[in-house]
Amino acid sequence: MATNFLKKSTSNIESNAMVGDGFQYTLGPPECGFSIFLAERTKKVHFIRHAEGFHNKATKESGTNDCLLRGDSSASAHELYDSRLTEKGIKQSIDLKDHLATRPSGSRSFTAFDLVVVSPLTRTCETALHVFGQPREPGMPAFLARGEAPDGTPEASAGINIPPPRFLVKEECRERWGKYVCDGRRSITEIASEFPNFDFSEIVHDEDEFYSDERESDEHCCERAVKFLEW
Repeated sequence: MATNFLKKSTSNIESNAMVGDGFQYTLGPPECGFSIFLAERTKKVHFIRHAEGFHNKATKESGTNDCLLRGDSSASAHELYDSRLTEKGIKQSIDLKDHLATRPSGSRSFTAFDLVVVSPLTRTCETALHVFGQPREPGMPAFLARGEAPDGTPEASAGINIPPPRFLVKEECRERWGKYVCDGRRSITEIASEFPNFDFSEIVHDEDEFYSDERESDEHCCERAVKFLEW
């Protein structure tokens, strides 16, 4: 069972005596007091699932995963191979973008991101693009990248530069692969041409070397997830 050791403190001490001082996080249960870690020195990691894809819609309508099997044809020939987002999925992504634009975080009136790590599946790249907008060019330092704060925010009125995040594509954070055609991916050559400025430099194989008719085991998927978290 996973334990979240980094929690927003809700103690009465903080709410009465430390408002605005930057000591926002505590290690362990909220009642243990405040932390020595300043909020601005704490990395915040958000895990975001991809929005609705056509494979999600197909399985919901059919009530079974059988529609995701390749049958007698190659997996890549299936219409749900490396499935894209539906219109509903695109709207879900845009709704999340709008929510983040009004969600205070740190010293800003909205939630901004420095780095977006995404798998090379088409639906995850689409989700990232609709939620976070165009990434900054690979290799460009944040201080040289120009970006704008969300409309209507004090930061936008002040003309404060908000550098767009870097988008790094990692094979390790893919969904469990194998058996179902939606979990295979196109070649990186093809995907990269559709998503310019995504950083594919850590992808080793152009073609999908991991997809097969066998479903990835629970053990391997868990090992892969742990390695990714350790990265």
